[in-house]
Amino acid sequence: DAVVLDDYKVAIGDVQLERRKAQRPELVPVPLYYVDIPSQVATMKKLMASMNNGERSFLLLGSQGCGKNKLTDRLCEIANMEREYIQLHRDSTVGSLTLTPALEEGRIVWKDSPLVRAVQRGVALVIDEADKAPTEVTSVLKSLVEDGELLLANGKRMSRSPSDDENTIPIHPDFTMFILANRPGFPFHGNNLFREVGDCFHVLVVPNPD
Repeated sequence: DAVVLDDYKVAIGDVQLERRKAQRPELVPVPLYYVDIPSQVATMKKLMASMNNGERSFLLLGSQGCGKNKLTDRLCEIANMEREYIQLHRDSTVGSLTLTPALEEGRIVWKDSPLVRAVQRGVALVIDEADKAPTEVTSVLKSLVEDGELLLANGKRMSRSPSDDENTIPIHPDFTMFILANRPGFPFHGNNLFREVGDCFHVLVVPNPD
């Protein structure tokens, strides 16, 4: 199947997805040196079909270098989805998921993280190297998907439930999360993300490029 685009929709075979209207086109990724190959087009087709069915949380598992980042960026490009990005590591904390330090006029200030911005604006969030993070960090992501709520370090709360509370950040219905992780065990020695959070995400295994 080939990727067919027009101004309003993208189609792969018999699966069509409505393209979004990007408010900030500079956040729509354009992957360099990317060529559509059959195995990755088939994976994108499965993702598009799931998104048409209302799924908004995905876990992509695959060996290092199999193209998880490129595939996700390509999907965002053809669907015209703005993308925020976080890369996790062994020192990631729950607080670093929700607040980001920045230097302004010689002072350190705390700003909303890519997670908070994506939730507010209803754009895609790519969380890379999630298997490297401690399990308590990835469990927070599971509670966000499963319970529709997350308490932030600054006292605010993200929630799917409507609220007039000024400290509640509503989760946009178009918010889409892609968690990328290597397979567990040797040689990556990461956590088993499928065991920890796989029950509440749509899980896809990304094969090595053909």
